[in-house]
Amino acid sequence: MKKLATLDDFLVRDYLIKIIGEGEDFAQEFYRDLLAKSLLFQKTLSKDRLPSLTEEELDQIMEKVFSIRRKRKRIIEETGVESLRRAISDLLYGKAQSWEEKVERFVKEIKGIDKQSARDFASELLHFTFPEEYVLWTSWIWDPESESGAVVFLKEEPPKRYMYGETYEEFEQIYKQIQEKLLDFGIKVRGYLFVDIFLAMIYATYVDYMTLSTMHSAKGFFPPAGVMARRLLGVQRPEDISLEV
Repeated sequence: MKKLATLDDFLVRDYLIKIIGEGEDFAQEFYRDLLAKSLLFQKTLSKDRLPSLTEEELDQIMEKVFSIRRKRKRIIEETGVESLRRAISDLLYGKAQSWEEKVERFVKEIKGIDKQSARDFASELLHFTFPEEYVLWTSWIWDPESESGAVVFLKEEPPKRYMYGETYEEFEQIYKQIQEKLLDFGIKVRGYLFVDIFLAMIYATYVDYMTLSTMHSAKGFFPPAGVMARRLLGVQRPEDISLEV
């Protein structure tokens, strides 16, 4: 396996300080809501329950996935409830060995969205159903084709296509590296869920900065970074729904 970039400790620390600066209540509520999402996925998408899931239950799951939440009705209509249940079951419990094989088989079955959105959907299903087994690899976290995503801000040098991996096995090294650095800085939580929050806050901060730097008149019309980070991870609070654009 190729050796990937070593992330900068001081950048990890600085971003962690910014998140903690949002307040202890913010971090605790965010983590609690993300854990609730994961528990919902684990319960609803259990091997025994999946074959009998209703359209409403599938909609409830998809409503919590950023990449597809606005297209979930189309997905159900074009894929079909039975085919969608079968595709999710095969993704989570099928015989495919590699992450790539699981995801590509799922993508072929999902209709109504583009392939990248379907891959992001698959990654969320795997990660939040098995939060200690699979890392979250979505396009906003790292896209090797466009060399963009939250992880690029954890290294000072410009990103390269191979810098953070092109396969799941390679990218998993980066995710685990972040988790280890967060543990070194005193963040002690199980699984990868706090890494999700950490990366979502980095990306949301970047979006917030770029929006305000290029559209000064937009200040006040776009949600703050904390709200955007929650949206990325599909755990918007009821009072924040009205801030969506």
